[in-house]
Amino acid sequence: MSRLKFALWGFLLVSQGVLAEQTFQLGDVATATFSGFIQGELYRDTNQSEGLVNCGYTSDPRGVFGTYCQPGTAATLSPQPLNMEQITGDLSHEFDSAWKIDGRLAYRWRNGQADIVGQQIIEENLGLSHPIYGELRGGRMLTRSWSRSDSFSYPLGMSSPWSETGAGFGFVKKALRYTAPMMEFEGGRKLSLEATYATDDPRYAFNASAVAYDEVPPKPELWEIFAQYSDDSNLVEYVFQKSTGGQQSSWAKGPLVGDVGNADNLGAPGKSGTYTRPTENVNILQGNHYFSPTWVGTLGIRRNYWSGVAYQCDYAANPGTPSGFGCYFPSGFNNASDNMGHDAWSIDFMGGINHIDGLWTYGAGFVRLNRAYTTTPTEYGQSNTATFINIEVDRKMPEIYKNVQLYGGVGQVRFGQYGPAPLSMPSELADFGVDPRNQNFGTLFTAGARVTF
Repeated sequence: MSRLKFALWGFLLVSQGVLAEQTFQLGDVATATFSGFIQGELYRDTNQSEGLVNCGYTSDPRGVFGTYCQPGTAATLSPQPLNMEQITGDLSHEFDSAWKIDGRLAYRWRNGQADIVGQQIIEENLGLSHPIYGELRGGRMLTRSWSRSDSFSYPLGMSSPWSETGAGFGFVKKALRYTAPMMEFEGGRKLSLEATYATDDPRYAFNASAVAYDEVPPKPELWEIFAQYSDDSNLVEYVFQKSTGGQQSSWAKGPLVGDVGNADNLGAPGKSGTYTRPTENVNILQGNHYFSPTWVGTLGIRRNYWSGVAYQCDYAANPGTPSGFGCYFPSGFNNASDNMGHDAWSIDFMGGINHIDGLWTYGAGFVRLNRAYTTTPTEYGQSNTATFINIEVDRKMPEIYKNVQLYGGVGQVRFGQYGPAPLSMPSELADFGVDPRNQNFGTLFTAGARVTF
């Protein structure tokens, strides 16, 4: 994998027009295109937790329960700088009949590791398209719920608080996507519709041979509908994503993987938790309004839903030990003291504005993660809120190269109360590294550079 990575970068760097999108005509056979970016960022945070301490085993994927991990000391810190790269290659051929076939391969790294855990390859798919019949694409790909949310929120400096929070999955390994032909109407109005189906293999426990499964783990499945409308002043998009059988989280950038399923259906010692096939869905409406060529406003609203998953144990390996032997399943999303997985839903908001003044761009944005509605008797973060704000200044640097951009910003997160982070946050230390169990706000200073090609 690393050899391929260096080979792709080396090919770009020795090519004519380095750091600009590369397009090569391979005779009459195919067209090859390469694109991507390199980004570096420095941080300075106030009230950032130095990490979690006194950690023991926990079945809670968000790290909420203080009996397993307590918040570390908070201080003003400079976390590890961000180093991110992405490279995308396309190879296509168009026939005289207007049919087109293409293949796409994309890699993405964060600080030398896969940006999406375990997935260095974020796109590996084949497409067949025609102007009249649309496009059919199959393989590994990013979902619209993450990729399009990232596109709207990144210019506001709100990418992590918006596109990486909430319900949904950001990457799928086995997907089939159909995009209908663009519909055009009077007045320059356009509408595009798209549907995606994805799945993956059932996910057994790491030592499945020792587990007395009551039933096989569920097969994860995902359905997504995407609609995009545009006219002279607006770009509006809607995403609906629903999944079943996936391991639940509130990290909307994560990959679709299966839940480990039902063991003995006994739950924790003395409890009677019942496993049900997890379901999750998200509705996202977001868009830009172009007041003028230099002023752009952005708004977004999102509804999250999680079914919740009960904490599962397997006692069959040692029935005479009711002390928790075999309780190693990474389930337990919105699990409570009654050892039941409780469903929950919440509504979040995002917005901001950008002003373009020549080489300079000035932006301000916010994200509001609200309380969740659930009947769980245990505080899992449903009572908390988080408000993120950010002010950012960007400048293109043609003095260096036309595709170089420098930026800097200052942001703040403020929680509604002390306690577990809002249910829409993927963990207690997500976004700014502030643990709301001992700090209710934090300030982040950012400076970075980005090169696109």
